[in-house]
Amino acid sequence: MYWVTLIIVGLLVGWAVKSWLAKEKTLKGEPWIRFIVTIIGAWLGDVILGDWGWMLAGYNVIAGIIGSFVLGWIWTAVGVEETASSTTAR
Repeated sequence: MYWVTLIIVGLLVGWAVKSWLAKEKTLKGEPWIRFIVTIIGAWLGDVILGDWGWMLAGYNVIAGIIGSFVLGWIWTAVGVEETASSTTAR
């Protein structure tokens, strides 16, 4: 149940990152890389921030959301592909 909760948190935050942070951006490897990055962030958030807050099946949901959002935000900032319109504007 731990992994199911982790994957659900990662996928939901991945969708939120795409909806809020990367509205008009084209990211490398969309959408699979974004989901993998946010799932890894959800796991890292749980491991690094430890056991506090809302625990579900041994998983810290709040820490997972924080870790997933931070890694998703970093990926949104780093993983932007250059488009033809952005290269001609220079």
